Amino acid sequence: MGNFYQVAQKNGNWSFITPQDQPFYSLGVNGVHNQIVDQAHWLKTNLVQKYGGNREWFPEWAKEKLSQVEQFGFNTLGAWHEPYYWGNGKPKTVEIRMSRFAPKVNTDWGTGFPDVFDPKFHASVERACLDCFMSGRGEALLNDPGVIGYYTDNEIHWWGHGGKWGNNDPGNGANETSLVDDYLEQPASGYGKLAWIKTLRERHSSIERLNETWGSEYTDFEDLAHIAVYRADHPEALEADKLAFLREIAEVYYTTTSNALKRYDPSRLNLGDRMVGTSTPEVVFDVMKDYADVITLNFYSFDLPERWMSYIHERTGLPIMITEFSFCAGAEAGFLMNTNGARNVLVRSQSRRGETYRNFVEGAARMPFVVGTHWFAMYDYGNPQGLIGNYGLLDLADEPYEEFTQLVRQTNEDVLQIRNSLESS
Repeated sequence: MGNFYQVAQKNGNWSFITPQDQPFYSLGVNGVHNQIVDQAHWLKTNLVQKYGGNREWFPEWAKEKLSQVEQFGFNTLGAWHEPYYWGNGKPKTVEIRMSRFAPKVNTDWGTGFPDVFDPKFHASVERACLDCFMSGRGEALLNDPGVIGYYTDNEIHWWGHGGKWGNNDPGNGANETSLVDDYLEQPASGYGKLAWIKTLRERHSSIERLNETWGSEYTDFEDLAHIAVYRADHPEALEADKLAFLREIAEVYYTTTSNALKRYDPSRLNLGDRMVGTSTPEVVFDVMKDYADVITLNFYSFDLPERWMSYIHERTGLPIMITEFSFCAGAEAGFLMNTNGARNVLVRSQSRRGETYRNFVEGAARMPFVVGTHWFAMYDYGNPQGLIGNYGLLDLADEPYEEFTQLVRQTNEDVLQIRNSLESS
């Protein structure tokens, strides 16, 4: 298969294929990174002192964390691990966050969605790739045989402003166009707004034809640039135009990000943009399938929407990886306040965390089109201005939750046996 990871289907079961031509089911941990930068005030131990108290402390910390990842039964460094690990040959996935420097059309959760028609989006993609591949430890990354592939972004908001994290089956034909409404909120000179007007001109030969189709009374296409909410007595016709524009947004996003990956590291897998649950409209998947190698989904729920996942797999022909999930023992672990995904998956104890982990991971592993699950995260979080919750395999004193991690290790061993039996059947 060459010197790089691939994805392939055998006997109806999907898996990654290692450079040694062996099937590989990815059990990963997100956030294997040092906590001093963003958690210094909330850590309950001095990491520098604990790992040597001199300039050599960081390599000792990194060695210990990698050892713990392996002890807990994981085989992959997930998103947001330390670049220190680049070049070590261990299986890993890397998030580039190509949209980070681009102007946004919505800003929910601080992530938002970029205006893909703005030249600054293209500049953002280039800058993010340069930061990843051409500075720091970029050369080590490019030469690392353990790199499975790259995520282009994390949880960009295909569902639009005010949307919710979808965990349940939305049914077939779910094509929410609220993201287009965010583009329509731009001023008349906005790049996205100009692209919308261009799309309308191309789909309707004249303003008279548009008025006839929509059931409206506009005088010129240019007038539409100054409007954010449109009159249409035939709303299904306006919705069809919005859906066509959403497809165009997806085409520009995936073309731009895919081309960037092909320029910088053409042999690695494109792992998509880590979508939020079931919130992504189907038309986006229809476009994505021609560019990405794997659909990556983040869930904070006790169960996976198996029917919907199967439907999306069949619609795209792509395997799926769960790239973020967690279960959190809030009060029992000392977290009366919980933020983000933790609020959806609170349980009473570490043993219950282990039980829910097993149910979730084993359920995913039995789906033949799933190629891995990545846990969030290595550490708990306690920043009152940021993320808070018992997300960790380790607490803020840098100590494992022994009961939980023992259950995780046993589950991971069992899951790999499940996958081996599927692949040999």
